[in-house]
Amino acid sequence: MKNLGHSIRKKIKSTGNKAVAALTDTRGEIATSTIGGIIVGVVIVGLLIVAVNQFFPGFFSDMFDSMADKLNGNW
Repeated sequence: MKNLGHSIRKKIKSTGNKAVAALTDTRGEIATSTIGGIIVGVVIVGLLIVAVNQFFPGFFSDMFDSMADKLNGNW
């Protein structure tokens, strides 16, 4: 009976140590934060492009046309 109690106590302690190790593990935190930041940045830039395109429909086509004219004018 004493061995049974000792083994149960040992398993509980082992499980507690594993839980603490899992909860305090931060090895992937930097990569996750970086990837999350990149995704948020891409979404914000996309929303800005959509908003500019919505309020100024010819903005991008005019800008690219004028750049093409300037580039072709140099040749």
